[in-house]
Amino acid sequence: MTESAPQVPGPPIPPESSSGRDREPGYRGVAMEGFIARWYTRTRGTPGQIAAWAQQAAELASELPDGSAVLEVAPGPGFFAVELARSGRLRVSALEISHTFVEIARENARRAGVALAVTAGDAARMPFPSGTFDRIVCQAAFKNFARPQAAVDEMFRVLTPGGIALIEDMRSDAPDAAIQAEVRAMGLGRFRAWMTRRALLGLRRRAYSRAQFERFAEASPFRGCTVELQPIGLRVRLHRYAAPGP
Repeated sequence: MTESAPQVPGPPIPPESSSGRDREPGYRGVAMEGFIARWYTRTRGTPGQIAAWAQQAAELASELPDGSAVLEVAPGPGFFAVELARSGRLRVSALEISHTFVEIARENARRAGVALAVTAGDAARMPFPSGTFDRIVCQAAFKNFARPQAAVDEMFRVLTPGGIALIEDMRSDAPDAAIQAEVRAMGLGRFRAWMTRRALLGLRRRAYSRAQFERFAEASPFRGCTVELQPIGLRVRLHRYAAPGP
């Protein structure tokens, strides 16, 4: 169900020219590599955050039958994907463009003793066959994709008929007070809290509005979506409906 709210224009949608695509980075903003990726990992790897991801993973796993194939797009350090794989009931994969995050996610999976297939790649050109996954999850990353429309199209392609893609991200009209409350809930030290708040305010400038997500969906083979507003973000559900029988 879509919540009614005043519409605030998001950033311009970046052009998606087919010329020179192989030379274009698949991300917007600063590359999450090296020191930046490791700082992000330390910031997000707090006990409170891990517990929240574990609860979220348990809720998602409870919706899916044994053996379902799940893909997390842009998992970063892989904390959520690792928690999702702990049940042992699902076939969990992750697609990440940052080489540093690929290494960190693989190491986190190894330490946790879970089966998690982490692949390096671009969300706009997913290296998977069509109809591979029953569920796709993308959290706090969509605003960083250089080709958002292509990413939505690819999600449709790699989903099985009847599959669902769930995108969670910031929204362009996220209130300052809500961002402040979000950072406080992370339980960070003073310096890390300040850095995280600054980062979120910067990321908000790249975030999309509900209307923009609706346009991405309508222009894709999904042909539509549902959007739920949250304190600083939104949840977008995209259904690849199975074709009707004869």
